[in-house]
Amino acid sequence: MTIRRDLPEPRVAPLPRNLLDALQAGGVDPLVLAARLGLAPDALASGLTALEADRFFCAAWDAVADPAIGLKAGSLLRPERFGVVGIAAMSSPTFGVAVQRKARYWQLIWGDTYRVQLTGQEAAAVLMPVGPPRPYAQAKIDMELASLLAFGRRFTGCPIQPLRLTLCQRAPAWQQRYSDTFGCAVQFGGPENALVFSRADFDLPLVSHNAQVEALMASGVEAALTRLETPRLQQHVGLVIDRMLQGDEPTLQAVAQRMHRSARTLQRQLAQEQLRFTDLLDERRRVAAGRYIGLGNATAEEVGFLLGFSTSSSFFRAFKRWTGHSPQAWRRLQAAAG
Repeated sequence: MTIRRDLPEPRVAPLPRNLLDALQAGGVDPLVLAARLGLAPDALASGLTALEADRFFCAAWDAVADPAIGLKAGSLLRPERFGVVGIAAMSSPTFGVAVQRKARYWQLIWGDTYRVQLTGQEAAAVLMPVGPPRPYAQAKIDMELASLLAFGRRFTGCPIQPLRLTLCQRAPAWQQRYSDTFGCAVQFGGPENALVFSRADFDLPLVSHNAQVEALMASGVEAALTRLETPRLQQHVGLVIDRMLQGDEPTLQAVAQRMHRSARTLQRQLAQEQLRFTDLLDERRRVAAGRYIGLGNATAEEVGFLLGFSTSSSFFRAFKRWTGHSPQAWRRLQAAAG
């Protein structure tokens, strides 16, 4: 397995367009804001790096100064502004298929990872934020969950009523805004960020379904996803590891359990693709370490804890092996370079 040594990953992706619309509606011109940050205005749609997107999100959060901006952004729905992900979802036959596609294709823009969980008569969209805590993190979660509901109501033509909303955050002073937006029971301080629908709602047909557009968009989006993705098993294992790099120790057994298979089976499948779990774990820790340290909002000791290292010294040794520098020295070098 070839391990890259460039930190952080040089991937670019556009920002969610409903966020840009919400900023505009809130009196903040996204293009002016981008220019003030030294970002090319057209990069908001063509693609920003992770660090550029973080700078923009932080500046936008400060400029708007509204903790409910995510709910506002998610409730805005302008089909004429849809990108490939929105059009692929809109052309789907049912609401459930649309949500599944959005979950799969969401990595093509700077949104959080999420999965669809089907249990009995319920269907849940579960958000899984990746990365260190940021001031705008909850707003992104709010935006993505609210946009799912707005999308479902618009394109099924039905007043879809979620069964419940669960959020990890504690109840804020403006918690009534959640009830007003989602129209269902809201649980704060829960184990996950999840919007739960009835399975019957997932079976509702979309009035926007178009088989020809669906086939065309599916082909284009899958091609874009293929260019982005690493091999499927490697990507799946990497995503699971990423979700655990927030204070958990992603052992082979723990990762395999989350992938609903035994550790022996996962090890055999990795070996068939000439991959080793220890290499994958080291690579995901390396990338996450570069992202965390580069953002500059966490100490090296905190980053080591998030990445599942047993001691600070073991993290320092790993970081020196990855970069040739201590975390503090590498952070200074990145700041001077950029």
